[in-house]
Amino acid sequence: MKRRTFLLTTAAMTALMPLGVQAESHMSEAIAALYETAKPEGEVTWYVVPMDSETAERVGQKFTELYPGIKVNVVRSTATVAFQRLNQDIDTGVANCDVFTTSSLAHAEDLKGRDLLAAYTPIRKEEVLPAFQGADPEDTYHITTAGPMGIVYNTNDVSAEDAPKNWPDLLDPKWKGKLAIGHPGFSGYVGIWAVKMRELYGWEFFEKLAELEPYVGRSSIDVVTTTAAGETIVGAGPTTSALISAEKGNPVAMLAPTDGLVVISSPSMILKDAPHPEAAKLFMEFLLGTEIAEMTAEQFSTPIRGDVAVREGVIPLGEVTVLSASKEQIIDEVSETAEMFRDTFGI
Repeated sequence: MKRRTFLLTTAAMTALMPLGVQAESHMSEAIAALYETAKPEGEVTWYVVPMDSETAERVGQKFTELYPGIKVNVVRSTATVAFQRLNQDIDTGVANCDVFTTSSLAHAEDLKGRDLLAAYTPIRKEEVLPAFQGADPEDTYHITTAGPMGIVYNTNDVSAEDAPKNWPDLLDPKWKGKLAIGHPGFSGYVGIWAVKMRELYGWEFFEKLAELEPYVGRSSIDVVTTTAAGETIVGAGPTTSALISAEKGNPVAMLAPTDGLVVISSPSMILKDAPHPEAAKLFMEFLLGTEIAEMTAEQFSTPIRGDVAVREGVIPLGEVTVLSASKEQIIDEVSETAEMFRDTFGI
């Protein structure tokens, strides 16, 4: 009887505690207050590009686990498809998307230029590594993920000794018909990778690549899929997806090219007409927080926070050459490069 009375008393006391005390495990008082404001909205819709569907769904489930009562509607697609869908929403006057996470800063700048983004200064803004802070001085978008592109290969068909060691090694004639790449006209990751290859090696790199008759998928993730299946045996793909595939027992390995991993910083933003604006703010905090960084690091991602360690197998960016595109390159050169790619490859 006394035990029952104690439990009831404890529950009653908990209900009377300040928000910050109740949520001390993963919420500061400010985050807890935001959660209370967001909870009545009940859901948030997330258009997401820079992760596979399985990981995106897990992220959504983690958010609901941490913030009960708020469901995440995950809409995952490639960068171009996601941006087209968002623009169709805008053109028809239908507000579906709350938070948009893309792999292209050009998308963020385009939406900002049309005054379609809500300015929001996250509570956790300065908790991420300095390299990922201050992408937009007006706080209409924030870097929430970073993903490297490296060389992937099928370990059943290619030994570590024979695997390409740098990007030009992909042009070896022995890879003809066995090589996979993504399409810069659809994938933000591939668009930035293509811009950096063009900068380093000129368009001749792609002309030689076309002669090898590569498999061209829409997404960079398609490269990992075909390589794991043995349909192709080498390619340029996302290191995170390659490591996830390898953990599942697929014959896939990845390496950092000696001339540099191409690292893509992906921004997230809240739409000005977001149907669930308070839940969108809370979701932005979540994207910048420790919990998602730990969860995605477990999935071999590269954390943007310094307090989260990389998983074994992930190459720390401080130990390799890193290639990153400037904001100007992303805005001015990705579309042009995609058109040149279509001309060269005929697709």
